[in-house]
Amino acid sequence: MPGLLLRNARIWTGDPARPRAEAALVRDGRFVWVGREAEMTAPSGIDTIDAGGRLVLPGFTDGHAHLLGTGDAKRSVDLKDVPSVEEAARRVAERVARTPARGWVRGAGWDQNLWPEQRFPHRRDLDAVALDHPVVLAHTSGHCVWVNTAAIRAANVTRETADPPGGAIDRDGGGEPSGVLRDRAAQLVYQALPKPSHQDRIASLETAIANAHRLGVTGVHAMDVGRGELAAMRALHRSGRLRLRTRAFLSARSFDAWIDERARTRDGDDLLRIGGLKFFADGALGSLTAWMLDPYENTSDRGLPLQPPADLERDVRRSLEAGLAPAIHAIGDRANREVLGILERTRDIAPELPRRVEHAQLLTHQDLPRFAALGVAVSGQPIHATQDMAKVDRSWGARGRYAYAFASLLASGTTLAFGSDTPVETMSPIAGLHAAVTRRNARGEPPGGWYPDERIPLDAALAAYTSGCARAVREEATLGRIAPNCHADFVVLSQDIFALPDPMQIKETAITMTAVSGEIVFTSMSS
Repeated sequence: MPGLLLRNARIWTGDPARPRAEAALVRDGRFVWVGREAEMTAPSGIDTIDAGGRLVLPGFTDGHAHLLGTGDAKRSVDLKDVPSVEEAARRVAERVARTPARGWVRGAGWDQNLWPEQRFPHRRDLDAVALDHPVVLAHTSGHCVWVNTAAIRAANVTRETADPPGGAIDRDGGGEPSGVLRDRAAQLVYQALPKPSHQDRIASLETAIANAHRLGVTGVHAMDVGRGELAAMRALHRSGRLRLRTRAFLSARSFDAWIDERARTRDGDDLLRIGGLKFFADGALGSLTAWMLDPYENTSDRGLPLQPPADLERDVRRSLEAGLAPAIHAIGDRANREVLGILERTRDIAPELPRRVEHAQLLTHQDLPRFAALGVAVSGQPIHATQDMAKVDRSWGARGRYAYAFASLLASGTTLAFGSDTPVETMSPIAGLHAAVTRRNARGEPPGGWYPDERIPLDAALAAYTSGCARAVREEATLGRIAPNCHADFVVLSQDIFALPDPMQIKETAITMTAVSGEIVFTSMSS
């Protein structure tokens, strides 16, 4: 094959041995040469990309993405940033009007913290616009749902229904389900939903993949992947339509089935591969189910574990013994402490497998250095810091000093793998870079940054979206850099983010080209 020449570029390679370059040569989907343009003679007949002097980076990896959920969310009612219960209900009413009689209506993204009363909603708020259509709306955190009476009836949830382990059914003053089901209680409703077809899943994945390409994402660590989602991923791969480097972290809900099928970390190929098994230690900040050492501010509530720690440890041991690397969701400081203890006690089982904690949102000063000491990567989402800072201040108070403590983790030697938790937040790595470097939201608040000591340099943030994600799955030899033998995944930016006079301007950067294995999958550049 003649290959591809990328030239007239300002390349940040992510390779400490040669951090900057002007040109790169690609053959068979990999970089074979990177350096100064004057140092090479282009092979005849080669395809050429003239970057026009723009900044070129290794392709971004989203280190924590719900790929199927992202596609589903984009095909359902969008409740992101709705300012009130009334606006959410209005959007649901619009979808109800286009939905066949008694058909289910789904949506995602609501956040009661943005509403004037900051109260959790009631099923009556939805009954007013959807009496006969069951409605299920996922919270922005993904850790609770808001449903109407028709959905409650379809799920056979009554006042006598007990809270399931690791979940809670909110109830009104009369003891009836109010319409909010938290964490594992949400499964009561999800089990009543009509099952999506194989083609539905494929359509949602294609929607999510196209969105990733527009945002410069060339790879994802896809979390909580179920059997149907994995089958759809494999079908897309066989047809040549995946074109997104995917590491699938399998859902522990099908734990026994994965074990029986002998699924193993690294099964697959360079495009689609098993990453490990996804576990949950606790809930989330937004739903007040993150598991805490001390109560939430002005309450006696400490959140909840989603399974007893002894059971989680048993399952982590089984996972490691079966050859599946654990990726454990932990938000609250109690959850993180318990998870670190489990990983410490299991460190000698299958030491060749990577370990990681998803989110690690709130830590104590004492637990911060334990990640590096145990060789545990932190899969963090910088966009959460700037989106959730008001929630942290309100619910965790002064403990927020060690929330999203990226600079402290880096200083201790921890590997950071950045992502978005899409569809909880935007998948855009540009938004994540801005958050990590400034600790300010899009409006520039607060001036100087929220807990500014936890800001990190731009090159460190870029590394967390590229080589850090590769290290978290132990593929740093071939991913996350623009260097010989690495996969030719790269992005071209609209401006040089290293040269900006104000880091707030990072958020104004656009993706002008995305390439996976040297194949252009998105471009807005003129030929």
